[in-house]
Amino acid sequence: MIHPFHLLFLASFAVVAAGLLVWGCIKGFKGGWIASIVVGCCFVGLLFHQAYWQVRGGGNVALTQFKRTHDVRPPVREDQRRVRGRLLDRKGVLLSGPRQHDKWGHEAPLGPAAFHLVGYDIKGRGTTGLERVFAPRLWGVAPPETLSDFLQTPKPEDVTLSIDARLQRLAYDLMDGRRGAVVISDPRTGEILALVSSPAPNEANFIAAERDRKNTPLFNRATQGLYPPGSVFKLFSAAVALEKGKGGRYVCPPKGWAPGAHTKPIRDTHPQKANVAVAIDKAFAESSNIWFAKALSACGWKAVEDAAARCGLREGITLAACGSSSMGSKAGVVPELHYAPNRIAYLGFGQGDLRLTPLHVAALTATIANDGVYMPLHVERKMTVKGDRIWSRPVATRVKELMRGSVTSGTSRQIAIAGLEICGKTGTAENSGPDHAWFTCFAPAKKPQIAITVLIENGGFGASAALPVARELLKSWSARKAEFP
Repeated sequence: MIHPFHLLFLASFAVVAAGLLVWGCIKGFKGGWIASIVVGCCFVGLLFHQAYWQVRGGGNVALTQFKRTHDVRPPVREDQRRVRGRLLDRKGVLLSGPRQHDKWGHEAPLGPAAFHLVGYDIKGRGTTGLERVFAPRLWGVAPPETLSDFLQTPKPEDVTLSIDARLQRLAYDLMDGRRGAVVISDPRTGEILALVSSPAPNEANFIAAERDRKNTPLFNRATQGLYPPGSVFKLFSAAVALEKGKGGRYVCPPKGWAPGAHTKPIRDTHPQKANVAVAIDKAFAESSNIWFAKALSACGWKAVEDAAARCGLREGITLAACGSSSMGSKAGVVPELHYAPNRIAYLGFGQGDLRLTPLHVAALTATIANDGVYMPLHVERKMTVKGDRIWSRPVATRVKELMRGSVTSGTSRQIAIAGLEICGKTGTAENSGPDHAWFTCFAPAKKPQIAITVLIENGGFGASAALPVARELLKSWSARKAEFP
């Protein structure tokens, strides 16, 4: 069986070869030998090229589909009968696989709940998400790495993800059609347990989703949405202030504070009654904007720039990769600070020109939970990853204590669940429209096993919109935590 492209190539080759032979005959005996050698080399090259594509497919999924579609011969071995592999969750639950009686269709049982993560494979529309990233492995056309791989007949492969199907579906249902995202991870390993973007379509209503300009259901908010993080960014600000010895007391004027001449005044949602010096514990629990604006300004632009670089805030986060394909987030936007130091104050409480994806906020949270060591976030089960120390253990431990205080006596009180010590932080981020609602947390406090970040676009207060979503997810996880070793 030969691909149509190769038939065209073979026909062109025949014309060129005939021309060379005629030229050789005209030029005489010597020219004939030269023409014969050239034709022979070209013919051997063509055979080798054809054999390579026939055996390995060159890692080309489209060619493999063509070959298997038009090859009516029965498979030689039983393990060749399956057309493509499956995407499975951490417990072996099907997330995507071949559709019955449809050789090239794919079935995604979670539907909209995992649409942006799993991706789609629609004729005429292409392939996205993990369907695209892992396509060479799913179709059995991964490029050979060794001579032994080249000689073996490729076969489809199942890919087991770190995703928990039940948490994935619950997270999507809790969003209830609101625009936003949920990221759940295991901070000890970096495994993503759920990654949700809401709203999301079914493949059946894909065309209608393309036309929905208001809700943009095809847009992956978890990885591609850039938002002001608001007060959840105070995890970062607190860590920098503690690292640089600037975590002392600051006066937070009831009427607000301006970082410089002709700058917008910074005010607290819960203002102090007088010009008193406030300690970091109270500032974090009550989510004081002025305290964190002053503290981060005291650290200086170089300290903030260095910490932002360590945390990879100006870089994308890669969740999965296979060959030349990958899936990850947009790079965050952190303004240049050296020529405009007044900007630092607004970064202190997650405003100004700062923009991050929910995945970046999830990474910041998981790093604090894991004693300052960032385990690269990823979606494939049991991957071996190397951790990077971002914050010292004492700094991370102190930020944990602050987050615990936010739950016991601060703005995160509503997250409390009996029998589970939780560390959390609310966030309400100003933007051009209604405020965005954030909440980020992890549990248990002493040995965190789960970290959750929730964003609801234009949701208002983080404590009233995003926090309840995280609370229900924590309750579900707590009831099944033995399933997450």
